[in-house]
Amino acid sequence: MNHPWEEIPLRPDQQMKFSTPAARSQDDLQWKDVWYRLEEGRGSINLASFEERITRTPNNAQAIPQALSLLRKADTQQKGYVTYAEFRDFYNKRLQENSWERGVLTRVALDVQDFSPSPEEEPVYNTWVDLVNYVHITPSPLDFQWHWIVPTDYDRSRLPHSCFYRSELVSPQRLREWLLTTKAADNLPNQAVIKLLEKCQSILTDADANQDGYIEYKEFLRFVSIKTSGYRGSAVLRRGVLGVLPRGERTLETRRYIEEYSCWPPPLFMLLITIAEIITFIIYVVDMQEPIEGNGPCPTYSPLVFNPRRRYEAWRYISYALIHSGWVHLVNNLLVQMVLGVLLEMVHTWRVVVIYVTGVTAGSLAHSLYTPSFFLVGASGGVYAVEYAHLGNLLMTGHMAHLAGAMTGLLIGVVMLRNLRKENWERYCWWTSLLLFIVLVTCGVLLNIFLPIPEYFPENDWSTISQNREEWMREHG
Repeated sequence: MNHPWEEIPLRPDQQMKFSTPAARSQDDLQWKDVWYRLEEGRGSINLASFEERITRTPNNAQAIPQALSLLRKADTQQKGYVTYAEFRDFYNKRLQENSWERGVLTRVALDVQDFSPSPEEEPVYNTWVDLVNYVHITPSPLDFQWHWIVPTDYDRSRLPHSCFYRSELVSPQRLREWLLTTKAADNLPNQAVIKLLEKCQSILTDADANQDGYIEYKEFLRFVSIKTSGYRGSAVLRRGVLGVLPRGERTLETRRYIEEYSCWPPPLFMLLITIAEIITFIIYVVDMQEPIEGNGPCPTYSPLVFNPRRRYEAWRYISYALIHSGWVHLVNNLLVQMVLGVLLEMVHTWRVVVIYVTGVTAGSLAHSLYTPSFFLVGASGGVYAVEYAHLGNLLMTGHMAHLAGAMTGLLIGVVMLRNLRKENWERYCWWTSLLLFIVLVTCGVLLNIFLPIPEYFPENDWSTISQNREEWMREHG
């Protein structure tokens, strides 16, 4: 279903009979016909730019300077422009019917260009037309009132098409409303929408270059015609993300975040760690020589597993993330990594690597202290760190590695992830989170090494990896 402002009938100027010289004789044109062809849409004719608006032909070579001379006479106060009332009085009271002066003005009026947009400018111009149509179809007290600057009998609908739209004025509040609520605004680059919304929040101080409190086409064009930097695929991605967002959620803050999505450099870490986990899973499925199930078996003999009796092998505090107990365990972690993790990495790049690894490490440290005699496998610590770094809230869970990963994500996420707009209170939160994280991790390391509780941890296992494997095979044979 089309929006009401997408069903705009042709304006009267689009059906004007004198749009070409052959359509109507010069003698038939009245003063208003001539005026609406000569003026620029704001109730005046600018003498400085007058000649630039006329298509020069052999037939009007002499008429152009003559018409300019006549308009200077109409400008009785020598302001540099001729108003609606001045032209009316000059044409009707000082120029005789069928005079050469009227003929000159008519001749030139027929050759005034409507300034159709160039092919490069056309998409922006069409978007501006959608904006103006929206304002006209949904009137508001915020709209510019033309009777403030032109007489009551002035009829803007008689202006040529391009002149009509280029001369329109739109209030910042109405522009913001249109950007946030209409489908047509999606045709603009996300970066351009962000800049316009930012200026709307500050009453468009910078966008409103002439400081009149309203936005005109030239100002709109200046903001929209920006060069989007970065890989082209990133722009396609942003448009796709916007396409699935409910229109009410396409706020300035959301658009700022989406603008940070980037396909270059690609999010390699999450892809590589996922591939590594899949390969490791396949290797041990083959090595265990047992049918794999949803929740097992688990190769606890692996040198990668966190074995509480081999805590002296420090790499196990991280490498356990590569091992999974059953395909359900693996798939659940991979889904979060590839969906949420990849999206975060597109925005925060290397910072996600830090969050993932610290989440894995914190998970094993907490697990070792809370359940000192249990094995630990799976990337849940890193996954929860990534997840809660994004969500920013903490749900109680039954697994200490999950909880530690979530807490790590919450704390280190505040520190590491890019804050696109930082408030003063967030600076205090940043330092608090950093210090708390350092204290917790330091305590976890020290307690794992020097916990002053006899026999709290199981005795160390000094057997070889091959001996552990043979023992596991016998138990599962």
